[in-house]
Amino acid sequence: MKKKKKIIISNRLPIQIERKKEKLIIKPSAGGLATGLNSAFDSDEILWVGWPGIVPKDAEEKEKIVELLEPMSLLPVFLSKDEIRNFYEGYSNEVLWPICHYQPSYIHFDREYWSTYVTVNKKFCEAALSIDQLSDFIWVQDYQLMLLPQLLRAANQTLNIGYFHHIPFPSEELFMNIPQRKELVEGLLGADLIGFHTFADSQNFLNACKKILHVSSGYNQLKYKDRHIFVESFPMGIDFDKFVQVSHQPKIQSIASQFRSHFPDQKIIISVDRLDYSKGILERLRAFLTFLEKYPEWHTKVVLYMLIVPSRDKVSQYKKLKDEINRKVSEINSIYGNLSWTPVLYFYKSLPFEELVGLYVASDICMITSTRDWMNLVSKEYIASKTLSKGVLILSEFAGASKELVDALIINPYNRTETADSIYQALKMPPEEIQERTDANIQIIQKFNVQHWVQLFTNRLAETKAIQRDEWARRISDKVFSSISERYSKSSNRLFFLDYDGTLVKFQNHAQKATPTTLLYNLLDNIISDPLNTLVIISGRSQESLSSWFDGRSYYLVAEHGIWSNFPNFNWSYKKGLALHWMPEVKKLMEKLADQTPGAFIEVKPYSLAWHYRKVELGLGELKATELKEILNPMLNDYGLQLLDGNAVIEVKNTEVNKGKAALEIAGHIKADFMLAIGDDITDEDLFRYLPQSTISIKVGGNKSAAKYYLDEQEDVLQFLNQLIIK
Repeated sequence: MKKKKKIIISNRLPIQIERKKEKLIIKPSAGGLATGLNSAFDSDEILWVGWPGIVPKDAEEKEKIVELLEPMSLLPVFLSKDEIRNFYEGYSNEVLWPICHYQPSYIHFDREYWSTYVTVNKKFCEAALSIDQLSDFIWVQDYQLMLLPQLLRAANQTLNIGYFHHIPFPSEELFMNIPQRKELVEGLLGADLIGFHTFADSQNFLNACKKILHVSSGYNQLKYKDRHIFVESFPMGIDFDKFVQVSHQPKIQSIASQFRSHFPDQKIIISVDRLDYSKGILERLRAFLTFLEKYPEWHTKVVLYMLIVPSRDKVSQYKKLKDEINRKVSEINSIYGNLSWTPVLYFYKSLPFEELVGLYVASDICMITSTRDWMNLVSKEYIASKTLSKGVLILSEFAGASKELVDALIINPYNRTETADSIYQALKMPPEEIQERTDANIQIIQKFNVQHWVQLFTNRLAETKAIQRDEWARRISDKVFSSISERYSKSSNRLFFLDYDGTLVKFQNHAQKATPTTLLYNLLDNIISDPLNTLVIISGRSQESLSSWFDGRSYYLVAEHGIWSNFPNFNWSYKKGLALHWMPEVKKLMEKLADQTPGAFIEVKPYSLAWHYRKVELGLGELKATELKEILNPMLNDYGLQLLDGNAVIEVKNTEVNKGKAALEIAGHIKADFMLAIGDDITDEDLFRYLPQSTISIKVGGNKSAAKYYLDEQEDVLQFLNQLIIK
């Protein structure tokens, strides 16, 4: 049986195509992603979709490219020059790139950019869907294709889709500047698993989703349109063994020795960057200038060797950056250089792989001063090349790698003095400390290599799909509903326990506005019109609220999680003997937090207290609620209290009462042969746990629950009940 294909979709295919004397020459590119995938899977398992990096001259050449790439399991997506300009150079790199690298002033909006971005993402979708073979998964790569996951999902709900964002994801305040912010986050939420390099990036994305789409989320997941989507960090690694093996080769050692011979009495600081404003190249030069000013004893004894790989230098911002680098290098060399010493050696070119490794081996310090960087693999390549030689890594705190390589000298590149002092510290560092720091970093890089990164993501994607399948099995499908309906029709004594807020009515910012509608009254009256049915509304609401809405109707009411009840004779009574001496102290603490939190308010019930934060600014409410829980937790055992962490509310009450105990007491009298319980939040978990196993328990929302089944939304509850009671 043929293995299912692992489909990788990226902006560029992992190849380079050149025209030479009317012939097409194809060369593989040695990118980290390609290396990791090829080492993790058999070559016949992977099918790669992407732009081939060339615009065909005519239909004949286009067909020829397809033929050449097919044996390599590469499927080209052809783009016109206009599409390349508007999609890649335009929207991807003049809107998304600067905003993700915290440079909003560099953004350039153009109407054509967005429309082309949408068109090209659709082209990639059509190419992927044209593959006439089952896929194990589809893994979409990077910011150029942020709409693609949702386009694929819309075409086929069953697909197993992963997405990885290879650049930083900005704070939600910055991301909100993009006019198409909603379309972009919705595009990514078509994936089952969304990966970032750092935990901070993953949290920024979740915060953006909460702000833009008003969805609730956990620290690594959210629910959107009936699906749980996981959002996690997977720091990318390098091919560690490759760098170690190459750095050990005699040829590389010879290159390193030859390089060092040009600087016999000097320490060598290297930096390797692509020309980009996110790399902090000017910040590095300014810090080096400060170092030379502050530590004159190092004049003639150190050299900064800067290798800058050409990139987008025809774009005005990059051309300006290149000019500024040239001026700053000239300034430093003119101030401090002499006939025998040039402080900064600057080369605008790329090096062959072996020469680059030789440069790593030969140098004493590698200096990375990114002002915002996705991961910065140069830092890892440098460490992997130093297993036979010593070297110090100076690493910006704004590079993703700084979260892993904590034994580097971590710097803030905007702080010139701090960075200059770090250069001095690196130059004076004892060999034993250098070795200790290098060995610690090597352990990290060796374990979290690119193969590990691929395996970790793809394994987690498989786990995510399994979790979704389990969740889907709990969802009330047509088959499940038929089974429940059959039990309902065959039963002779039925008991309904229904929560109120979030179950029978939607949540409102103003709690008093969440009143029963005519449709709800009709539904509840229809339920109890059948003499075989008994209905109980069981809520955290006050007795006064439930009484004002439902008194005089033939269904039972349980208020304040079981403190008040009108069962069995429709006359209200409360649970006697409950201690109240704790309330003044807890109320005082709640008031203090409410005074600090605009929008928060306290609901005082006769036997419980609730701190509401539904109207508080997103993020601040959750933060203050956590603070309140931390303050209250030590008091709970002392006073015999229970803290209920509900939907935008923290409620404190006696442990002697809960919905589960109240429901069980009623169920003991009714002796029903069909029992149904529906609720939406943590306060309803007691209800699900206390009632007998035969109870049909339903959670509103697919969060983890003791309930057997779930419905997606509050509106689904009303539809479910209406269909159930139809004779």
